[in-house]
Amino acid sequence: MAESWAARLGPEPFRDFLPYTSASALKVIHVKQVLSRALSVAQHVSDESARARATLRLQESLRAAGFAELLEISPEPVSGLVVSGLSEADREVIGERVLALYFHLLVREGPLFLDLRPRHFSWAPGRRTLRFYPSSLWCEPEPAFMQRLRALYAGFYRNDEEALAQGIELYRWHSSPSDGFATRVEGLLRNHFGSTDGSPVRFLVSHFRATFEAIFREVANSRAKLHPDLTFLGVELVGLYLTLESLNVALHVQPAFEKARG
Repeated sequence: MAESWAARLGPEPFRDFLPYTSASALKVIHVKQVLSRALSVAQHVSDESARARATLRLQESLRAAGFAELLEISPEPVSGLVVSGLSEADREVIGERVLALYFHLLVREGPLFLDLRPRHFSWAPGRRTLRFYPSSLWCEPEPAFMQRLRALYAGFYRNDEEALAQGIELYRWHSSPSDGFATRVEGLLRNHFGSTDGSPVRFLVSHFRATFEAIFREVANSRAKLHPDLTFLGVELVGLYLTLESLNVALHVQPAFEKARG
């Protein structure tokens, strides 16, 4: 029932991502706000001039951050990422650059490009160049959301309890969950993020789905609600996991985050 509801009401650009969502997620969102924002995103999917302006802002921020040589922004759709035949070293470089892009999108000011699936990347082995096509599926999250999202990552990777507490607020947005919720959801988030001992991480869609299903169940059972923009971050994470899983390599995540933070 929940999946069919989402398929009927979810704007078309998001429907490709529905197979990766949890039915539990529909119980923990602020439905009207999420649907309103999804419709807003869908409206500019066909606006090429808006996409071009958002892409230019991304190019400028990558250049300012010193990432322009690592990632080439394509003005038109690319052929898609083909990993068969690539060496492990090449796949590691691609993974590191995709992670760099993801964290750059989170720490910079500007539109959040949501579609990081393999179809929007391509690799030129001879030049060792990764290209990315920013599609029209993008949004501009609330500043308060982005601030807390950065705090969540900082809290986890830097063992900053105060920052982590700020980030966890995203999972109890405008709601009053039951006692002990923050501690329980922190444990589930740590399970999602994985080890903090510096070990490389292998990205698996199955792990993504299982850990977030556990988080959504806890949020629902504790009568909490997610920040509306977490829904769109989830879309971005689906694409990220699909791309990184396809590379079949373990990656060092914390250095990518720290480099993006500067």
